[in-house]
Amino acid sequence: MGIIAPIRYITLLLLAFNCLSLDGLFTLVAVTKKMDLKNNYKYINVTATLNEIGPIANHSIDVEIEVLKELRVVKLYGYYHLVLNGSVVPNAFFRRTVDICHFLKRPTSDRLYNLLYVRLKQNNRLAERCPMPPGHYYIRGFRPSSVEIPGFLPENDFLLKQVYQIGINNEPLVVHNFYGRFVRLTSD
Repeated sequence: MGIIAPIRYITLLLLAFNCLSLDGLFTLVAVTKKMDLKNNYKYINVTATLNEIGPIANHSIDVEIEVLKELRVVKLYGYYHLVLNGSVVPNAFFRRTVDICHFLKRPTSDRLYNLLYVRLKQNNRLAERCPMPPGHYYIRGFRPSSVEIPGFLPENDFLLKQVYQIGINNEPLVVHNFYGRFVRLTSD
């Protein structure tokens, strides 16, 4: 009876983060299939490139960001939609709103976006404060598969829509759509 409780606890941890299957341990990773962007060229010019070289776990994204005017009061609206039978489910499975200026002051204020932000800050140049000064910023070699995905999410196609808005009137700044799939990678 004494050894069964720790085994149950370990099994629950494996199910929550990596996952346990009949084949062994697996990790759920995001694979980006396609991206599209819409910019408000009055303020910003963003370009993104999907690099699909090698195995899916090594696919990467490069983003070049040219901020043309000082950016104040930036909000991010993130929407996660399931894609079933090639159609996007209209209601977002998950949605999140983040005040970017507040987040830059305290990245730990949002645990979910902080997971991504920690990965994005490595070897990249991003704005670190608000107001965001004009200049060139970039994200290079970001691998979506490097972000830890909770194992309870279904292995399926998805649309991650990120809408950035500026000012008190919520003027559109950038709309970035990531179309992808959660894939299970087993450890050997």
